[in-house]
Amino acid sequence: MPANIPHASIYIVDDDDQVRRFLEEVFRSVGMQVFAYATGEAFLRDWHPSPPSCVLLDLRMPHMGGTEVHDVLRTRHPHVPVIFVTGNADVPTAVSAMRFGAFDFIEKPFNIQHLIERAQDALRHSSQHPAERPHGIAWMDTLTPREREILNGIVAGHRNKAIAIDLGISERTVETHRANIMQKSGAHSVAELVAIVLARPAAR
Repeated sequence: MPANIPHASIYIVDDDDQVRRFLEEVFRSVGMQVFAYATGEAFLRDWHPSPPSCVLLDLRMPHMGGTEVHDVLRTRHPHVPVIFVTGNADVPTAVSAMRFGAFDFIEKPFNIQHLIERAQDALRHSSQHPAERPHGIAWMDTLTPREREILNGIVAGHRNKAIAIDLGISERTVETHRANIMQKSGAHSVAELVAIVLARPAAR
């Protein structure tokens, strides 16, 4: 497990009492300061950012959903890392969240060790310059032309079937190339892959 970051704060926003309490216990057990909220409205009323901090945000909640909360955060505090934790994920939603600045997009049921590590990564990001990202992009030079085409489709938010039709190949072939891309990038999820690609320096 990565070393704890001094004075780190985790903000949990989830309307599921069981999930919220579980996450509270987990992050407190690894020495973090935790603030938990059942609604997006309650979180935003109480929100006073003090870096390093990270927000674990449920996607679908009554009244004010996770994307709406994220929109407010992007306006007020665009450099605070947000990790969506949701049981209702699909590729277009994940890609959209990453394009609008989410740090990661993790599906329930999640691996708790992975979630802790991603939260630690987000906290480190919070304590760095906003433009800094810990990911390198040398792996992109190892992609085949076909893998680059498929990567472009993934980043555009297209599903495997749509990519296969667009490129005139089978869906199974897309899945094989996609697995190779994930392995080369070191990404653990499509959302993380998209974040790495979108964070790369712009070509000059």
